[in-house]
Parts: sequence; C-alpha cells; structure tokens
Amino acid sequence: MTTTPEDLVAAAEELQAGRLAAIRPLADVLAEKRRLVDQLAAIEEPYGRAYADALAAGWSPGELASLGASEPDRRPVGRPRKSRPGVRVQTAPKSAPSPRTPDPVESSTPTASAS
Repeated sequence: MTTTPEDLVAAAEELQAGRLAAIRPLADVLAEKRRLVDQLAAIEEPYGRAYADALAAGWSPGELASLGASEPDRRPVGRPRKSRPGVRVQTAPKSAPSPRTPDPVESSTPTASAS
C-alpha cells in the first residue's frame, strides 16, 4: 500500500486530535487548581494570626480542633510560642562518668594447661 506524505500527516493528525482533545479539560482544571492554591496561600497568614489570637484568648489547641480549626501550617511571625505546661525536657544529671564494667570475655584470664 503506497501512501503519500500528506496521507501520513493526515493520519497522524487524526490520531493526535483525540489525544489533544483530552488536554483541554486537563488544562482548564490545572488553571483552576493553581488559582485555588494561590487563594489558599493568601489566607494562611490571616488564619495563623486568628488562630494565635484564639490561643491567646484561652482556647486550647484541642478545643479549637474540636471546632474544626486545625493548627496552621505556618505560625505568624512574632514571639515564639510558649511551651506547654507540664512538658519539660529532662536532661541527664551532671555527674562523673561511671566506671566501665569489663565484658566477661575481657575479665577471664587464659589458663595454662598442665602438661
């Protein structure tokens, strides 16, 4: 079967038309997704400030979570948050290092066999 270059190009364009038709909806949804991501990024800072204000007013993170307010991804710029009461980092006591206990293999002495 002999085909001309024009026939090949027409067949390729026909095959690509179906694939290209699927790109338009994807491009539209991708543009909408980018728009929504930008909106979400713009609301993060005021949300973080409002969340911090609620904490400062006496609400606990658990209470806010039960109301549907999750902790913000980024905390607002300002003073570092206070550590929670009752949560302390325990440090090792400063004392002299304990003497090393020898391993059983090291403490055994070889015995000479009697000949």
